[in-house]
Amino acid sequence: MRKSLNGILAAIALATLVLLTMVSCQNNTTNRAESDFIYIDDDVFKFKNDTFFPLMVNYIVSYQGNEKEGFIVAPSIDYDSAQYVEAHGKTEVQKQLDAHFSIIKEMGFNTVRVCWDRTGKDEDGRYYYLADRKYYLGDSKDRNAILKGMDDFVKTAAHHGLRLMLLIKPPFEADRDVVVFTKELLKHFQNEPTIFAYDFMNEPLYFDPEEKREKTDAVRIVTGWKKLMTKYAPNQLFTIAFSEPIEVFEWDCTLCPVDFVEIHTYHPLRVPSEIYWYSKHCNKPWMIGETGLPADGDSITYEEQALFVKEAYQLTRDAGGCGFGLWEYQETPFSHFEASFTGLINHEGTTQTADGKHSIKGTLKPAAKVVSTLADNYHRSQYRRPVNYYNMLGYKNIKIEGRIIDDKTGEAIEGAVVRGWNEDWSIGMNTYSDENGNFSLYCNNPCYHFEISAPGYSTAKFDKSIHFQSINNRKEDVYNLDGKDIEYHIISYHPFAMDNSVLTFDATLFNKAEWMGKIGNVTLKCIGR
Repeated sequence: MRKSLNGILAAIALATLVLLTMVSCQNNTTNRAESDFIYIDDDVFKFKNDTFFPLMVNYIVSYQGNEKEGFIVAPSIDYDSAQYVEAHGKTEVQKQLDAHFSIIKEMGFNTVRVCWDRTGKDEDGRYYYLADRKYYLGDSKDRNAILKGMDDFVKTAAHHGLRLMLLIKPPFEADRDVVVFTKELLKHFQNEPTIFAYDFMNEPLYFDPEEKREKTDAVRIVTGWKKLMTKYAPNQLFTIAFSEPIEVFEWDCTLCPVDFVEIHTYHPLRVPSEIYWYSKHCNKPWMIGETGLPADGDSITYEEQALFVKEAYQLTRDAGGCGFGLWEYQETPFSHFEASFTGLINHEGTTQTADGKHSIKGTLKPAAKVVSTLADNYHRSQYRRPVNYYNMLGYKNIKIEGRIIDDKTGEAIEGAVVRGWNEDWSIGMNTYSDENGNFSLYCNNPCYHFEISAPGYSTAKFDKSIHFQSINNRKEDVYNLDGKDIEYHIISYHPFAMDNSVLTFDATLFNKAEWMGKIGNVTLKCIGR
């Protein structure tokens, strides 16, 4: 009965998706070219009749508030002098934002993704923005104050010629205050072209409040969000920030009715492969929402970070991406290595704007200085499948083979995402099925737990004890091989990279194994059929 109900829900969701897409297309083609809003046509963003390619930087905000001035949207406390509030009150905050947005524009960005989703929750379950007091989303007076404060922020961005993507708190049905606030937010800014898109959720893979979710449930939720956009913000675009391709296990970008897909990808060994997968198996316009390489000037040099930006941009454009976004405006110290050093501006010295009107605390890293050159230096190349596509991290102990097929037709499924974990769930590894449905999952530690899905298909989850055979009559214990505890965060790209590159790798270092195991055929059900 559960499977039957899921099939009915999926069919309804897909029918709704088609209807919403038709409405969206009508909205996009009706006088959009004459308006000041960004729209989508032929899988690219357009402004008027010209292509608009978002060069986007991520920007974290914090909040202030007082009885006289109300709610104020301010820069993150980690910007400028980290962990110290530089500006107090509207006038000082305005000056600080003017300085930041001037620098952002001078770097070459035309779009800012505002991380505005960070809220608190009190003991009574009420969500709030924490300024100098709590501004509750469920209180009409507080909502009005929040929106008025956001008005000032949006006007500042518009003054500097920047478009905004707003990352908001996900309005799940159970969070009624958030739903009400989201409706008010969308209505409030429905005629504001500076806001070109809303991002309703950041990386469901990591931040979905439900630990496990059925695909049909995710489609139902996103369909509801799309209805909110159609009703309250028909002029803006709608997306979700998908992270790595294993999002497809629960939040399938091909089924969720977003206007475009925004993807996040980071580790150099994974970036080319993940871009390739989305470019081949995403049925919607897509852009990079977040990427970056942390650089401390020591273990990873500033020059490497700058080269990463150039190469990631090139890959994105070559693969058909319609936008490119970097994490983030400035380093945010006192956290893990990636958060502390991925920012484009450090905390050393000061930088003055070109017109001499503003200055910030911090120095632009070389990566920040290449952004303005990206478009002019871009020359299209054919984007080929990366040499490590089927073995992104260069694991070399074990290869597990299998095949993914449609449960009804028996036809091969290409682009299925295969995830394996070792027995204690401490290390996971991924691969994809090829055009014949075959996959080779490389690992250093034998896999026991598996999860497999493909765009538009069900998700299979199972455990399997596999018999491993030595390829060259090795005598070691397959469960105690060298490198068995290596997890991807601690794998450096340096040994794999070709000279003068961060994202091009030595093909001879991948797709090797000493042990072999087989998993057989895995069948997936086409959702909605």
